[in-house]
Amino acid sequence: MKMKRIFLALVGFMVLMGDLSALAAQKAEQRTKALSFFILANPFPQVPDLMTVYETVTPAVTEGDVRKLMAAFGMKGEVGDRKRQWIVRDGPKTLEVFKEPGTGYLRFSNDEKLGAERAARNLPSAEAAVAKAKGFLNDRGMLLDGMVLTGVGFFDYDIRDAKGQTVKSGKSAIQVGFGFVLDGRRVEGPGAKAGVVFGEDAEIIGTSWIYRTLKPARKVKIMTPEEALSKFKQRWPPEGDPQQFRQAPVRTEVVIKDVRLTYFAEPGLIPQKALRPVYMFEGDFTVTKKTDKGEVREADRFSLMIPAEAGGLN
Repeated sequence: MKMKRIFLALVGFMVLMGDLSALAAQKAEQRTKALSFFILANPFPQVPDLMTVYETVTPAVTEGDVRKLMAAFGMKGEVGDRKRQWIVRDGPKTLEVFKEPGTGYLRFSNDEKLGAERAARNLPSAEAAVAKAKGFLNDRGMLLDGMVLTGVGFFDYDIRDAKGQTVKSGKSAIQVGFGFVLDGRRVEGPGAKAGVVFGEDAEIIGTSWIYRTLKPARKVKIMTPEEALSKFKQRWPPEGDPQQFRQAPVRTEVVIKDVRLTYFAEPGLIPQKALRPVYMFEGDFTVTKKTDKGEVREADRFSLMIPAEAGGLN
């Protein structure tokens, strides 16, 4: 009986190993059904060996600061002191200033005028709007050395009738946008931008200042662009050589047009402990699928972020 049990155990083990081998072969076959091919359209950038990690500083904003902003925007009413932010509401006007550690978010909006579907009288020119926006921010200590002008644009409106014909259109406001630069690199992400919107007679009808107060914390080693590319490829189906790629039922061709080393800021109302170096990969990709009726292609753009730290703090 003992020998029989050993024999049955061996048979069971062999069956199990056979099942595992078949499963591994099946997974390998599935992997080859979808392959990627990568094209680097431009050379890699030159990158430093070390970069600074910047820790965020808790916003030093008081009720008095909020009241000064209220006066600038012509607001009345009480200042709401909430756990995460100061908030003021005055009819269609809203002012929010976040005070939670790791945040950096200020927003004012006059929703009635921002959403106006009528032409604004006496809109400032682009040059005048830039000068006024810089003056407004500078007077409040919000025009930092690391800010750059990103553009000027108009708010257009278009009113159509039941037949879809335009009956009225025009410009209702003009906006001046700014970005932030850290160590000579433009900070990426929704938590690194500012803007001022002007309506009739150059009245400020919207303002945003989304950035965090930072302090240098430490130096970190930076991985090479080649190492970052290797990690980038892990986000896609397995890479195949040209012959394998052409035969795969699902093919993803990835064209990398830009690789840059920078910092990334999360949305300003979300706590973020530090701004850390990242690689940004941008470009186009095309997915080609073989079907019974021929090949189907879908194309789109991508923007992927890869952490740039190689480890080993200095």
